[in-house]
Amino acid sequence: MKTLLKTAAINNFSPVRVFFRVTGPIQSIEHAREIFRILGQFGNMVEYKFMRCSETLRYLKYGFIVYEKSESANRAVAEHFIKVPPSTLFEKSIEIKVEKSSNGAVRENQRMKN
Repeated sequence: MKTLLKTAAINNFSPVRVFFRVTGPIQSIEHAREIFRILGQFGNMVEYKFMRCSETLRYLKYGFIVYEKSESANRAVAEHFIKVPPSTLFEKSIEIKVEKSSNGAVRENQRMKN
């Protein structure tokens, strides 16, 4: 019975990595958290990462998210451009462009971790 439950849990877990890019500067961790909060509305995330400059440690305008389920990733990708209105964090509205990662991008990221 335990094996059957484990198999069911594994079958429901189908993580999919998506790439995102923002049109405005990400000046602080609060800005990054707001972006992830917005992207988290599409489903549970198992991993997320904003890329940073290795010299200045500034946030770059792109990153990756791994959604727990492929349906969540597909919903985010279907939205394609997500508008973030001006707020106390963002002086101007920005857009988040979401697209599926190519296999090459996944391999490159894995190689950089090793």
